[in-house]
Amino acid sequence: MNVYVLQVMSILEQSYCSPKYLYYLIPGQARKVRKAEGAQSRVIVRDSGHFEKLWHSSIAAIEKAVALLQHPQGYGAVAPSFFPYVSILPAFAALQTVAKRLSEDLQLSAQKKIRYWYWASVFMNRYSGAVESTSARDYLDVKAWFDDDVMEPGLIAEFRNRFRDLDLQQQTRRGSAIYNGVFCLLVLKGARDWVSGLAITPIDIDDHHVVPKSWGKQNGLGDLIDSVLNRVPLSSKTNRQVIGDRLPNQYLPRLFQNNDRKQVLEVMDSHLISAKAVGILEREPFGAADFKEFLRERQTTVTAAIESLLIKERLMLSPRLRELDERIEAVELSLRNLIAVRLSDDATVLPEHVQSMIQQRLRQNVWKNPLADQDRYRGLTGQLEFADLRELQAIVTHRTLWGLFQEDFLNKHTLEGKFGQLAELRNCIRHSRPANEVVRKEGEASVIWFERTLRRQV
Repeated sequence: MNVYVLQVMSILEQSYCSPKYLYYLIPGQARKVRKAEGAQSRVIVRDSGHFEKLWHSSIAAIEKAVALLQHPQGYGAVAPSFFPYVSILPAFAALQTVAKRLSEDLQLSAQKKIRYWYWASVFMNRYSGAVESTSARDYLDVKAWFDDDVMEPGLIAEFRNRFRDLDLQQQTRRGSAIYNGVFCLLVLKGARDWVSGLAITPIDIDDHHVVPKSWGKQNGLGDLIDSVLNRVPLSSKTNRQVIGDRLPNQYLPRLFQNNDRKQVLEVMDSHLISAKAVGILEREPFGAADFKEFLRERQTTVTAAIESLLIKERLMLSPRLRELDERIEAVELSLRNLIAVRLSDDATVLPEHVQSMIQQRLRQNVWKNPLADQDRYRGLTGQLEFADLRELQAIVTHRTLWGLFQEDFLNKHTLEGKFGQLAELRNCIRHSRPANEVVRKEGEASVIWFERTLRRQV
């Protein structure tokens, strides 16, 4: 930890933290800096008093960072064993320090960017190698991103493009970054104890096998029984005294017998165990093939949660707003699909200003992610991924294209009103602005209207 304190000092004072840069934290030690006018000497730490001041400031920054990482509504590492990386602390603490120095209107955006960078680092195993150079590079990249949205670090695009490739079944080692990242995600999702229904607390938490480890050994499953997809955080009493070493098809029936099934399923869902997965666990008899099917189903559910909560940044939304945001996204996807069908996947017929905006975003995407498959964006279907809600409205209501959509929506004036209500609610949710009751109710009504209208179409 003493080294981490020095690294935070070094990052904040000179943007680097490798051992040779820590050397320049010695009071009075000059560092040569190359500039256009030639090499110059710079003293980072003037004297021992200056060193002590920086030292204690770094300790305070790390303590605040740890508290934030441990908070069940912050980053979910509620127990020390849940930390995905301790080595990420210097970069995380330094970025939090910089974010707090920003003006009030920029801090919300900065925190969203730190969260995105943090989770990308966890699930891409970024801090498993040379952490000093990675910490310095990430500090500079994310700090530049604070100032300019265009300067998004390449790690973010890598996370967006590769998270579906994560093989969570093979994450069997407790304490590894991805294993712990999944557990933190369960805490943030609001994982509740299966018996009491209460939130899991840091002082009473066990890492529980859904299907018992002993059963896995008897059925020749090897390390697969220890997969993070077969693990959940539960209270020690529920884990050791209620469930113990029994199969789910032995203890789940009692839960359903004595409680409302819907409520039990909601508790299971808080652990990212879907109703379908519960149905698999209830099978009698339950064999190795059923266990592997359960793991595949939970992989799907956890991956979907990573996309919804982390990639699409719904983590900080209330459950109600999270649901609304998902429904708005479904409406946008249906609109894109309808437009692609009605326009025969021909991008050349789009209004000129819409084409211009889409091409501009496509170029930015190529710059940020040059290895992505660009062929998918040659047709209209792919290009519409870069059209926002108002641009979809502009396409459908354009004077030269309205005739293709009139039968779908009947009245252009009504359609434009619904688009306006939907866009207002969407913008409030996506930009973390409070939505008053009128905006929320009109927005919800527009969601229902679009859902019913589009359900009759393709």
